[in-house]
Amino acid sequence: MATSSLNYGVCDLRHISKLSAFWCAEWDEGLCEGYKEHHSLSKGSRNHTVISISEYHKLPSDVVKISQFCDKHNEKYIIYCKMHACPCCSNCIVQSHNKCDEIVKLDDVIRNAKTSNAFYEIEQTLAEVTANIEKIRKDRQNNMETLSETRKQIEEEIQETRTAINNHIDKIQADIIKELYASEGKESQKIRQLLNSLEGKQREIAILQGYISDIKQHASDLQTFLSMKRIEKEVTGKNKYLKSICGNDNFKQMVLSFNIHTAIQNLISDISNFGKIMVESIPSDIELTTNKQKQAQMMMTNIPSRLFENINLKLPQIINTKEDKNTVGTYLLRDERMVFSRSLSGTGTVIVLNPNESLNFEVKLPTSLFDVAYITENNTLAVSSGGSGSQCIYIIDMQTQKVKKSISVSGYIYGIAYNGSELI
Repeated sequence: MATSSLNYGVCDLRHISKLSAFWCAEWDEGLCEGYKEHHSLSKGSRNHTVISISEYHKLPSDVVKISQFCDKHNEKYIIYCKMHACPCCSNCIVQSHNKCDEIVKLDDVIRNAKTSNAFYEIEQTLAEVTANIEKIRKDRQNNMETLSETRKQIEEEIQETRTAINNHIDKIQADIIKELYASEGKESQKIRQLLNSLEGKQREIAILQGYISDIKQHASDLQTFLSMKRIEKEVTGKNKYLKSICGNDNFKQMVLSFNIHTAIQNLISDISNFGKIMVESIPSDIELTTNKQKQAQMMMTNIPSRLFENINLKLPQIINTKEDKNTVGTYLLRDERMVFSRSLSGTGTVIVLNPNESLNFEVKLPTSLFDVAYITENNTLAVSSGGSGSQCIYIIDMQTQKVKKSISVSGYIYGIAYNGSELI
């Protein structure tokens, strides 16, 4: 695109020095105030898209560089080659695309580009990526707060234990506090680095959204159509970035915990440490918003709808419970651990198996049991009693593997489920 056209437009060819006040996208030319009326009345240009120069300057630089004319032959684009995904002039067709099968009129391809599903999908995807970044940022910030709160709780526990024993553990107390802060600092630093990266991506998305808005208002159909290709690639890259985050260890929930050394409780004088700070990775329960599975060619490919009859079910695993016919309740956790509730002779057992069917842990209870549900917010299991004389719900802490509390109810409890905020 010639910069002189932006300054003088058609008047420059007429040797009249006037600054352009308007821009014709079809001609790639500037128009002065006087020539605009002639342009709008002329049979060959009355249907052209004309915008003010101020609006023209709002277009992204990459969009402005898109010309209506072939840079090789200086002829206007008239054909679109689907095989090579590019516009062509008449010479391009003869020289380079005479054997291409999928050739259509360019006007048919770019018509209604701004209102097309592909353009709408790009807008929606940008908004979706922004929302997902915000979700991840909030989740990571909450994790930082949780780490800090847990650290404070552990510190208090350490101090309470410290006051009950003699002064010779001052040194190892300082060591464990130092390790605690170091663990929190190390994990928080990882989260901060991820947050900084996310903020950068969010700024990039905001710029793309600004491009989309300006393109939608001011760009020609061809500019809009060709810009969508570039923006789509950037959007796909942002989505891959988010998926890569969700698939690595940086996205796991980091939890601080503390186990008091058994020797401390027995006041043995030869203890060598105060305890052990542990950092656990728990999969985050955050779910990213996605309105579809991204196709390889969003704009040009029609994906057939998936029929219900084409869905195939697979049986990945069978757990043999024939030896214990008293298994009643079951639950499959997100990490693929399996929870079973069993009852026998007025007593019950909650059993948690690893994905390979080995025992993770079990909790024995003094009443018969029925169903089991998982509460995501506090990582606990809710177990219904389901039997006569045991009208209660047991809450089992998955971390400590012990009963956290028992909730008495006024009736027999059988089936139980958790809807995200309430037990049903």
